[in-house]
Amino acid sequence: MPELTAIVLADGNDGDNLYPLTEDMPLAVLPVGNRPLLSFQLELLQRAGGFSDVIIVTHERHQHRLQAYATEEYKGPLRLEVAVVEEGAGSADALRALRGKILTDFVLISGDVISDVPFQQLADTHRLHDATATVLFKEQPPRPAADKKKARDLDGTDFVGIDASRQRLLYLESAADCDAGVITVSESMLRAHPSLEVHSDFADAHVYIFAHWVLSVLDLKPHFSSAKFELLPYLVRKQFLSTANLSLPLQQHHMGQALSMSSSVAAARATRTAGSDRVRCCCFVVPYDAGYCMRACSISAYMQANLDICRGSTAQFDKAAEPNEPVKEGNFVLKSISADSARGAKVEVGARSSIKKSAVGNNCRIGAGVRLANCVLMEGVVVHDKVNMSNCILCKGAAVHEGASLKDAQVGSNVTVEAGMVVKGEALTALEAGAEAPPPPAGSSPRSLVAARARPRVPSSAWRVHARAASTCRAGAGGRRRRVAQGKSSRAESSIKGLTLSGSAACASSAPICQM
Repeated sequence: MPELTAIVLADGNDGDNLYPLTEDMPLAVLPVGNRPLLSFQLELLQRAGGFSDVIIVTHERHQHRLQAYATEEYKGPLRLEVAVVEEGAGSADALRALRGKILTDFVLISGDVISDVPFQQLADTHRLHDATATVLFKEQPPRPAADKKKARDLDGTDFVGIDASRQRLLYLESAADCDAGVITVSESMLRAHPSLEVHSDFADAHVYIFAHWVLSVLDLKPHFSSAKFELLPYLVRKQFLSTANLSLPLQQHHMGQALSMSSSVAAARATRTAGSDRVRCCCFVVPYDAGYCMRACSISAYMQANLDICRGSTAQFDKAAEPNEPVKEGNFVLKSISADSARGAKVEVGARSSIKKSAVGNNCRIGAGVRLANCVLMEGVVVHDKVNMSNCILCKGAAVHEGASLKDAQVGSNVTVEAGMVVKGEALTALEAGAEAPPPPAGSSPRSLVAARARPRVPSSAWRVHARAASTCRAGAGGRRRRVAQGKSSRAESSIKGLTLSGSAACASSAPICQM
């Protein structure tokens, strides 16, 4: 029996952040560097070793496409099983539906993850700490000094509290779930861990390892739909409750067993202090300058992932192998497609065309005098003469007629853009492109023209809290630094990397309650 059961959520994207790309195509098979997104999660598991089977979770309308990939297109060593859940089912709902297939601790991976972080390091952290749940975070790079005075937007931010070792996950809450940005830290947690680092610059990679008994928690909490937004924060909050208040189906493991299951040198040297806490949540934090880890969960992130893979920004991942056949037509085809681009099979390029930092899928036809930069062309796209495009995504079967100009645009499947049309910052579907296009597929609803806007990057912020009592913190803008005398309960505000931390707590020393 394998040590961990691997589960990939092939439709694991929140909302319509990739619309119209996912209107007719499953998230898992969207091309990145002319490779299906799903191939990156499978490669992550394959490199880890120890996995022989992977469960791919999808909806009924995408079952046929995912089954075709699993049985016909995928050539790797893993055995893929496609499991179908109800449309609209969350990740926690999917785990309930798969309970009969999960016999061990399990790893849950979102279908939009691209990472070359050694999975073994995450697994070692889980084993050695006998963890209930272990989360992979990627630290975001520091914000440039010039950006510090810009408006802050906490949408999509997680407040992550960790201990000094950066391995214990003590607090986790989405900013959207915090009442007016207020976060509350329990007194029992602060007694156990007086030194707490709270970060808003950790990106959740949506790669989790759970203990098998966590499935019983889902039975006790049938209203939980999301592992990310409900199950995981619940487990983190339960860590420091007394045994009398902890009504969970627990399973005990031993340190010797954890060490015996580990295979890395780092794991063999690792030790931990035996603790009395029965629920233990851990994390593995990837520094911002180490490893590649991102989610293609928005238009801007999807574009960046394509650029990174095409130009080889991560040594662990390669773009799809290019065919040996020459590009058809054109007088300057050898110079037309730059080395930092990806090219599929049976691609035709006209004379005097230039393709830079772009991914061109199979059976694409590009006319003469075309200029493409930072673009993604999926299978069967046709681009006529004298078209200029930058930062654009064209879905399968789309066509752009002569002289059109597109910038920061997304064109849906089988949509035709008229000759001479100028499109900037918009997403075009069949009903809005102004051309004769086929109707949307059965089961989908017409949508109006949507402007595609990239979410502002989360401000980088971290602070430390040293306290012996319950503390309430607020994230905001502005504020001044104050010092609080030893043992005196007071209110403190501190401007830290553009955010304000305010709280009411008893200080452990004469040091300020909030310090970098």
